[in-house]
Amino acid sequence: MLAGSAALGALAVARRRAADRRTESVLARLCLERWLPPPERLDGGVRVDFDVETARLRTLGRRALVLALLWCGVLAGGIAGLVAIENAAEDLLATGARAGGQVVEVVNPRSGRGSPSMWVRYAAGGTVFTEEIVRDSSRAYTPGDSVTVVYDRTDPEHVRTVDEPNDNQYLVGFCVVPMLLALVAAPVSVVAASRWRQRHRAVRRTGWRVAAVTVVPDYPVRKGQHTPDIHVRYRDDSVIALRAATSTHGATVLKNRPDRQAWVGGWGRDMVVLFPYAPRRKRPYAVPVYAMSLREER
Repeated sequence: MLAGSAALGALAVARRRAADRRTESVLARLCLERWLPPPERLDGGVRVDFDVETARLRTLGRRALVLALLWCGVLAGGIAGLVAIENAAEDLLATGARAGGQVVEVVNPRSGRGSPSMWVRYAAGGTVFTEEIVRDSSRAYTPGDSVTVVYDRTDPEHVRTVDEPNDNQYLVGFCVVPMLLALVAAPVSVVAASRWRQRHRAVRRTGWRVAAVTVVPDYPVRKGQHTPDIHVRYRDDSVIALRAATSTHGATVLKNRPDRQAWVGGWGRDMVVLFPYAPRRKRPYAVPVYAMSLREER
């Protein structure tokens, strides 16, 4: 059964790859008239190793995948931290000394300005302490209420109640904030890795076409409605409208020079504009883009 399952899995992968190759072949033929002009000699006075730059698109995808794995590690670390905080509170409840306490003050901060808490007075080892305890339960408290506190015998200021674990909110925030970032960044990085892989395959099939490129960001009054538009004019005087995809490889830094020489490759939503240089970069700079229209003859 295992051998049969493995054989079926291998067959499914092989058929999918064959289908992908057929799809790429069709798109490669269509792109000659829909998104790119016919193949041409890549000159223009700028020395660029296009095979290397095409391979770098795959490297960008691998970097995004590594970043996704790192964010998964951050997520796992945050979960482990929260579990450790919860276990510490449970250990204190199980091993700590118990004493009677009295609520002195109840704190209900405004929204977003802290956690609900209360100040509790209790005696430990002949000394009276008044400590703040964060309220996490649904129990309502008023000044004068009696509560059972549980404190660490070696550190009486380390305290909780039977109902309130009194977790360290700074440690909780230190775990939760990176987790929230990871929940967003990890899927985004996975998608970015997949998109770069598809762009690499598209450009590998189509090659590059030299063009005059103008980056038009959402300026001068930035509305933040979309990423920069990229107006492309090929050597045969045909034009196409592209738009930069959301990426760390943005195009806004290249906005100050119209008709900048660049190279365009790929098809449809899997296109790339390769600039010979960019600010603070010593090598060609790839910007992921997608077509807003089909190529038009002028």
